[in-house]
This record gives sequence, C-alpha cells and structure tokens, in this order.
Amino acid sequence: MAGGSGTLLDRFKQEPLVPLGAAATIAAFLYAAHGMYRGNFKQTQLGMRSRVVLQGLTVCALVGYGLYSATGSKPSRKEDMRDIDWERLARESKAAEEADKQRKEQALAAQAAKAKKAKSVFAPEPKDKE
Repeated sequence: MAGGSGTLLDRFKQEPLVPLGAAATIAAFLYAAHGMYRGNFKQTQLGMRSRVVLQGLTVCALVGYGLYSATGSKPSRKEDMRDIDWERLARESKAAEEADKQRKEQALAAQAAKAKKAKSVFAPEPKDKE
C-alpha cells in the first residue's frame, strides 16, 4: 500500500472518510436501484443524484488525504536519510556495462562458431573420391 500502512484497518483509521464515503455511495446506488425496480422515478433520480454527490465527496476526501500526506505532515529527520555514494554507483554501473558487453561478445562469438561449423543447405555435396 502507498504510504507504508500495513493493514487495511490501519488505512481505515488514517483515512476514515474514504470508506465512509464509499459505503454511503453504495447505499445511494442501492436506493436508486430499488427505486428503479419499483418503478418510482423520483426515488431513482434522488438516489442517482445523491450517488454522484457522495462519489464526488469521496474523491475529494481521497485527494485531501493525499495532499495532506504529501505536504510533509510528518517531520523528516536528517538522520533518517543516508547519503548516496555516487562514486560507488558509477563503479557498479560501469562494471555492469562491461560484464554485459563481454556477455554479448561471447554470445556473438559462439553464434559465429556455430554458424561456421554448420553446413549450408545450399552448399554442394562433396564428391567422394573412389
């Protein structure tokens, strides 16, 4: 999960409006579906309109929680971050490139040797000297 939450329950505790809004949206939809089943046009319209409003509020809650967590509500501490060893990363990258280049060269050499050994289908048959 994004944000480092472990369980779904922890997530619900952090963002209580999202599951509440989702449940209210589902309830409004079911209310509209019941009105459609009964043929009650006013109930259907009221249910669908409330579903749209509740769905919009749920999305707003999601965006609000996202913005709240992105603005750095948790204080970042310098000691929690480690420095990046750029020289080591460059050395490892260069070593990986060299190893990849060697593997490609070996594969090409093996392919060339295999092609040299293989007989061509179009080559003339050698004549036996008898």
